[in-house]
Amino acid sequence: MTTERRYEILNALPTYGPMYVPVTDNGEPFYSEGFPVRFYRTDGTEWVANFQPGWTDLKQIIELDKTQNLLVIACGTCYIMNPNDTKPIQVFGVGYSDIFSASNDRLVLQDQTDLTIIEPDGSHWDTERISWDGLAEIKVENNLVSGLAYNPMHDSDEWVEFKYDLDTKILTGGSYYSFENKKPWWKIW
Repeated sequence: MTTERRYEILNALPTYGPMYVPVTDNGEPFYSEGFPVRFYRTDGTEWVANFQPGWTDLKQIIELDKTQNLLVIACGTCYIMNPNDTKPIQVFGVGYSDIFSASNDRLVLQDQTDLTIIEPDGSHWDTERISWDGLAEIKVENNLVSGLAYNPMHDSDEWVEFKYDLDTKILTGGSYYSFENKKPWWKIW
């Protein structure tokens, strides 16, 4: 069985041949070099995309299990792409820094304050906010994501453990809601 090539990550934009197609979240032209990728259409033609990058170093292309679409991660920004089309189906995020595999063929993207889950069909959803500013030591075992959430409060400045169940969508721990159950200072009397 031969698998046809659907894409190729390029080291740089081609210096000859047809003009590249800038791919952005708002359709605006983008002229500096971003994340260049050559796509191969099912009709045998090809085209080069120049994806507008996000804010991190994470660059990857993932073939999704239950769709012909691809997940393109261009320096932390995600694009759901059909290789036959020059316009993205969806664009989301700008600061994804890491990606993990989870149960049921799901992917978990790590951002600064929360997680985004990519389903095998390319649909995605975000967890509630887990951290004030920063997630670390993320581990994924089956449907459970665990790690540390940064708490920059003046009296603590620490990392707080969290667990997130991908099936029930229940967060335990984390730093963002750690003050929720305390009485507000104006209700002390």
